[in-house]
Amino acid sequence: MPFPDSLINFNRRARRIVTALALSSTFSAPAFASDYQELNAIGKWQLTAALDGADITSLDEREAQRLIGKIFTINKDHVRFGKRDCGPPDLTAKLVEPVWYLRDQAHASAELLHLPDPVTVVDLGCTIAFIRDQQRIVLHWKGWFFDAKRVR
Repeated sequence: MPFPDSLINFNRRARRIVTALALSSTFSAPAFASDYQELNAIGKWQLTAALDGADITSLDEREAQRLIGKIFTINKDHVRFGKRDCGPPDLTAKLVEPVWYLRDQAHASAELLHLPDPVTVVDLGCTIAFIRDQQRIVLHWKGWFFDAKRVR
């Protein structure tokens, strides 16, 4: 005996609602996790490698390579890189899917960045940082993505 159409339609609607709830809980990190990631971005970071550039950059590859070894400082009062002081950072964090986020926001590929999926992206005001873990971030600067390690 086949199921009545009303039961089939109910099951389809119920599955859509359950799927929507599951996806919304997956992509919206709890507030305490976001706060933790924001604080995780604070510190001094040494650029260790130029990973890749976006479609449009303001640095060529040689200029990007010259930034390796430089220190990028993030604290609640300012973001500083070399002589550039960006002022107080926004420090809002959100969990994103790197392939789509990078394509949409930076016109770049996630392939060479080795980011976790999903990844936390932190708004620094003048740029963004992707949190790999407590000791490593990927920093976006002038169209280039740099690997950076925490320094004490």
